[in-house]
Order: sequence, then structure tokens, then C-alpha cells
Amino acid sequence: MPFLAPLLLFGAVFAAAPIIIHLLNRRQFKLVEWAPMEYLKLTLRTNRRRLQLEQWILLAIRTLLILILIFAVARPFLSGNTAAAWLSLGGRTSRVVLIDDSLSMGLLAGGESSFERSAEQAAALIESLGTQDNLTIATTSSIASPLSRDAALTQDEANDLANQVRQLEPVESANNWAATLAELADLLEGTANSSKEVRIFTDQRAAGWSADAAEQAAKLEAMGVKVVIVKVGQGSTGNASLTELAPTSGVALANTPIEFVASIDTDGDPQFKVDYATLSINGVESPIKLPEIAPGQRGVELRLSHTFEEPGQHTVELRLPDDALPGDNSRSMIINVAESVRVLLVDGEPGIAARDSEVFFLAQLLYSGSTPIKTTVLPDTEWFEKPSVGNYDLVVLANVERIPPRRAEQLKAMVEAGSGVIVFTGDQVDPTAYNNELYADGNGILPAKIELGESAEVEGLIIEQIDNSPMPVLQQLYLDKPGLLARTSPSKVARVILPDTDERNDTRVLARWNAQGQPPAAIEKRVGKGRVVLWTVTADRDWSDWPTEATYFIGVRELALSIAGVSDATGNLTAGQTLRQRVSSSNPPSRAEVVQPGQEQTDAAVIDRSVSNRPQIVYTDTHRAGLYTLSWDVPGRDELSEKRYALSPDTRESDLKQLSDEEITQMLPGVDLTLVDASDPGSAGAQREIWRTLAMLLLGFVVIESAFAAWVGREH
Repeated sequence: MPFLAPLLLFGAVFAAAPIIIHLLNRRQFKLVEWAPMEYLKLTLRTNRRRLQLEQWILLAIRTLLILILIFAVARPFLSGNTAAAWLSLGGRTSRVVLIDDSLSMGLLAGGESSFERSAEQAAALIESLGTQDNLTIATTSSIASPLSRDAALTQDEANDLANQVRQLEPVESANNWAATLAELADLLEGTANSSKEVRIFTDQRAAGWSADAAEQAAKLEAMGVKVVIVKVGQGSTGNASLTELAPTSGVALANTPIEFVASIDTDGDPQFKVDYATLSINGVESPIKLPEIAPGQRGVELRLSHTFEEPGQHTVELRLPDDALPGDNSRSMIINVAESVRVLLVDGEPGIAARDSEVFFLAQLLYSGSTPIKTTVLPDTEWFEKPSVGNYDLVVLANVERIPPRRAEQLKAMVEAGSGVIVFTGDQVDPTAYNNELYADGNGILPAKIELGESAEVEGLIIEQIDNSPMPVLQQLYLDKPGLLARTSPSKVARVILPDTDERNDTRVLARWNAQGQPPAAIEKRVGKGRVVLWTVTADRDWSDWPTEATYFIGVRELALSIAGVSDATGNLTAGQTLRQRVSSSNPPSRAEVVQPGQEQTDAAVIDRSVSNRPQIVYTDTHRAGLYTLSWDVPGRDELSEKRYALSPDTRESDLKQLSDEEITQMLPGVDLTLVDASDPGSAGAQREIWRTLAMLLLGFVVIESAFAAWVGREH
């Protein structure tokens, strides 16, 4: 029987006190001859045995009282369901065994991962429980679909379930403990027994815990749930995580070199066995020499390049050598290679002659260069008559008076899916309409509120030196030859009101005018997967002669290609995110299925028709990283439509900081919580502290001792 305070057991020596007192009291009497005693000897001989028995019983009770007191303060607990349940006086119990299977649980120590230790201990617990309790077994990634739900298992069923648990593997998604606790409360809501216990096997990583957990913990407290957290995690001896893999440009074109950048973080010394990573392009692997990586280094860049000869979907995967945490050593990506960049120029002031058009200079710069760009020019009135924005990688709004509400919604959806938008101001722009529909109190796609254009004394353009700017060439020109940009001096600019930077981190200024107060010239905002850039000058020469300068052609063209994105390139997600695929509302599919990474069998996906005009395919079992293939039927066609998704590990779990027992207790205020370490004896079993039971026994024996002592001390 293990104890939480075993040193206090030395107090058991005081149990000898009643015996010593008893022996001493036996010697404290005098023999007095008294004649009447002769007449009592016969009676005493008759009662002697009974009196001795009563004295020994009283002595045993007093000795046991001291032993129970010492045992209670030493806080014993029992492993093994039979004895523990019998002594707990709690009756039948509904138990939930929850195994943390997030990415960090794959951390290896001594050749065994934290998850393997959890699975083995959980399996041993399942085998030891017997049939008197109801059992729920689940993992944190699939808590809504437990392996067993409030079931009274036979021993054979328990053994089979334990074997299933031993076969489980960790996933590459991250935990959200607030959501997990909410699901736990739902699981326990309808359980058969009033006594409820949850045993959580976890590594206590800080990732995934938030203040919201306390609100959900209150539900467990209200239900009287006893929670036992078994810590199985260990500190990291060295781990490298691949935190990013992305193209440097938003558009990938066939027969054009595409550059990728990978980012590597290290926690300690990862101790790679080899110095090469593996790059896989459409399944064809090649070694990539790794740069020198120091322990504890962040943001180590690895730049790659590849040319795709054919348009369409292509897969890219980069894998680092294995280390202590292999789950975060790879990332996958879908590259949608196009034949050309699809650009729409919406002309707010067409003009009579082509040169008088608002988008004349924009069209010229897009036609130039070697990059294949398919440009469509539409007057704003004609564009508004169309039912949708259209299928474009980039939409440029040039001095367009206003944007109707429905078109504003379509633009936002397009940008969220990965496309880009550039907005040029002008005399025709209605600031109120733009602020209402496109800015929408900061919730729309416009980076800032627009005010009327006004005259300005400007002495050039200042390019901000910020990371990942969509205008790197202009950045370098500003450093090397600032005089070239000093010639950009508009006579009029639109004033803008930037959002509070403390509230929004998705907006930043790319360039400013060299004038009093340095008013913004170009502001960028990230919306979903896409980006929007607002210029506070016109696209033509109405407010500035900049369109006739070479820097205009270089900078605006570079910006356009940087933020343009193939709108159907929504196949790159993080493990745990839901797959969603829009389908035709007029001809929706009747079935859809998914093939998971490394699997051959298909799994059914849900066709969500809750919004009649926007049906979509939904698939949620995405906790493993790798390539997913979604296919669905199209009525009237023989072949299936198909799309691939690349899901990368959630590297929030690569942060291996552990919460202390005190921090965990603060996260779960009010909960009947016990924290044990997996290395403690019996931590895997159905442990129960029995000090409360011992306290009740102690109270009972005090009453018995008092009553029995009075009985023994009666006159005979």
C-alpha cells in the first residue's frame, strides 16, 4: 500500500503506548488481606477470564486508534479496483480514462514515447477494473468518438479494449483543453452512476491550456467529478521542428522557377543522425543539405527552388531527420501551378480613348515582362452586372465609385480563399460607401478608413523596411538609389485613418509619402489566406506622374504578382483543421469520401446542405498530418471530381514547456483534483486515497472505545 507521506509512518511506534501503560498499571497495586475476600475468590475465579478478555479488547481498540490516526495522516492510497472501491465507500463509479494523444506526446525518452507509456498504463488500468464500474475510454483528439462509452465490460471485453489502446498512436494536432473539458462534461452528463471519476494521462505541456478551461472545469465541479491527472511527460533533451514551408510568391506558374522557404526552430540540441533533409516533389525524393543549426536557435531558413513543367496540383513535402520528437519534423504543401496569372482590372473611369482609361498604365505594366499574365479589363458598371466577382487571382479596383454590398461579400470570400485585391483611390471614390462596405469597422477587407483626397506637398516615396514585404525590389531601390523614388511627388493623396495597431496585427504600412507626418502611401491587410493593398493615390496620372516612372512599373507589377494567389489553392491546412470543399448548388454530389495519409480504404465525408445556395463537403477527422485525397461524384458525369489537401503538424505542440502542479491546479479551480506522477508506484492503477475512510473509522473507534471503557470500568 503506497503512501503520499510515508515518513509519517514512523509515528506508528506510538501505538505501543497503550500496551506500555497497561503493563505499568498491572504493577501498581498492593496486597491487602481482608477476610471477606475469601468469600469472593470463587466468584473472581469465575469472572477472571471474562475480565482479562475485556481488558485485552480495550487495549487492542486503543492501540488500533493510534495506528489508524498515523495511517490517516500518512495519506495512503490503494491500487487495484476491488480493494480501492470497497474502502472508498463510494459505490459503483462511472470512470472516464482520457489519453492525451497530441503531437508533444510523441516525445521520446529512453526509446519510449510519452504516449506509449500512457497507453500501457491506461491498458493496465482497464484490465484491472473488473465489471462493477462503467468505463469510457477516449483520446483528446477523438473525445467525441470514444472507444468505449459508459460500458460495464466483462473481463474479456476489457482485455480486448486494453489491446486496442496499446495499438493507438499519437497524432500531429494540438490540444484545446477548454474544448476537451467541455466534451468531458458532455460524456459524464448521462452516465449511469452518481459517482464519477476522470483519469487523464498527459504530459502537462502548457500548449493548449487557457483561462477558458476554468469555466469548463466549473461544470465538472458541479457534477462532483473526481479528476486524477497522471503526468507522463519528461523534459526535452533536444528537438528541432519544421515550423514553416511556403512559396515566396502567391502565384506558381508552369515552366517558371518557384522558390520555397522553410523555417526551423530548435529546442536544445536535436542531435540529428544525418545532415540532410529530404525533399519530395510529387513523390520523387532528393536530399537537401541542412544549414548549421545551433541549439536553441529560432527561424533558421532553408531556401528551395523547383520548376514545374505542367500546370495543376503538385505535392511538396520536406522532412527533417528524426530526433526526440519526430511528429514535427515534416511539412506538406499543395502547389497549384497555373498557366498564367488571372488579373481583373475594374476601371472606374474608362475614358473615350484607351490612353484616357484609369487602368491604362496598369494594363501596360501587366502586359510587359516574361511572366504570363492573363489580363481582363472591365468597366465597373459592366462588372457590377455580372453575378459574381469571377475566377481571378488578383482584382484591381481603380477609382471605382462604390462597391455594392453583395459584391463586397464576394470580394471578402475571394480574398479569404487566397486571392489578392489592390485598391487605388481617386476623385470618384465615395469614402462613405467604401468605409461602410469594405472597411466595415475593421471587419472588412479594406486596410484603413478612407477620407477625401486633398492637395499635398510630397517630396518622394519612403519604402518601409519590413519583413516579408510584397515589394522587396522597391525596398532595395530605396536603400541603394533613394533619388529614384524621390521623383514620385503626387499633387494629391487620399487621407486615411489607420486602425489601432494594439487591436489589429493584420494591417501594416508598406510605404509612406515623404511629407509632414509621413502619411501612408500603401497599406496592406491580411484577410484569411489573401492580402489587400490600398494605395492613397490614383492608378493613372490624375493625382501623380508616378505611372510614367520606371519605379511604378517595377513596384506595382512586383506587388501585383506577390499578392496574387490562385483562388482554389485552399488545400494547405494544419492538422486538426476541417476540410471544406464548395460544390455546385445546382448539381450537388450525392456522396463524398476521403483517403487519409498512408491509408488505402476510404472514409465517408459529410455533404452539408444547411445553406441551400452554398453546399459544401465537410470532413473533420484530420488530426494526422500528410496528404488527404477528397473525391465526390458529379451527377451526369462518369468520373469523380478530386482534390488533394496537405495537412502539416501543429507546431504549437513543439513548445515543450510543462505546467507545474500548482499551475494545473490554478487552471482547474474548485475541482476535486489529484495529481500523480507516472513514475510513482501504482499510479496507473485505480488509485484511491482512503484517508477519509480512515478518519471515519477513527471516529467510530473513539465512540466504541469510550463506550467499551465505561463497560469495562463498571462495578462487577
